[in-house]
Amino acid sequence: MGKVRVVTDSASDMPVELLKEIGVSMVPLTVHFGDDQFQDALEMTAEEFYGTLESSPHHPRTSQPSPNDFAQCYQGVASEGDSVISIHLSSGLSGTYQAAELAKTLVPDLDVHVVDSRTGSLGYGLMVMEAARMAEAGASVEDIVRSLKDVRSRLFLHFSVDTLEYLRKNGRIGGAAHLLGTLLSMKPILTVGEDGYVAPVERVRGKGRRKVTKRLLELVQEHTSPGATIRCAVMHGNAQEDAELILNELKKLYQVEYSLVAPLGAIIGTHVGPGTLGVTFYECGKSQ
Repeated sequence: MGKVRVVTDSASDMPVELLKEIGVSMVPLTVHFGDDQFQDALEMTAEEFYGTLESSPHHPRTSQPSPNDFAQCYQGVASEGDSVISIHLSSGLSGTYQAAELAKTLVPDLDVHVVDSRTGSLGYGLMVMEAARMAEAGASVEDIVRSLKDVRSRLFLHFSVDTLEYLRKNGRIGGAAHLLGTLLSMKPILTVGEDGYVAPVERVRGKGRRKVTKRLLELVQEHTSPGATIRCAVMHGNAQEDAELILNELKKLYQVEYSLVAPLGAIIGTHVGPGTLGVTFYECGKSQ
């Protein structure tokens, strides 16, 4: 019986060293500043991205991997009898999932299962962690895919941006478009909905991050049982201190089975900008 190999893309914002540690392969997206291009996470770290974002005269843009990039990855990680589970950024936000699906046709001899996370960043980073854990435990590819669909159905992601301009410039604003021009003294709370597109949740009055942090914590509590066991991650756009504050508060409220704080890399950072704060989570053992 072969092994299950897990693949993801760099927009999951999972730290490269952590991916290596848990045996997950990563296919990078690309960020462009004018004529310069960099492989996300491999050639441009999050810290380098935010520095370049501040100094470059060019607004960044991003591009997805090609089907051939994925096909080469699948061929490189899978031996005879192995299966591949490839988990990717929401198809509503990027063509990355579609590229991975097309890659399956280039490797017809391999057993490849492509999963549309319908979320972004560490939201599907948590799904990657679950797949890696189950693969290491020897679970079948069918059981892992089934579990990922279950996690996806009960996983929440909420985030706040300092400005909607990055989402607008990159065409990812989705259902939050009506908020443009109305946020002079407010911060939007957004989510990635069940359809995989960015959608508004509400607006928090005030310009500082304190009220946003408080509201993000309240939203976790609205979707989980008191004192529950959860898996969670906090992501940030160059706002490490605020992100760690959120995680510390979550650890007071819940039994945190797994947690991670990580910066938003170049791909997600291009679309949401610096100052973004987000939390993603799901309650363990609570299937729909």
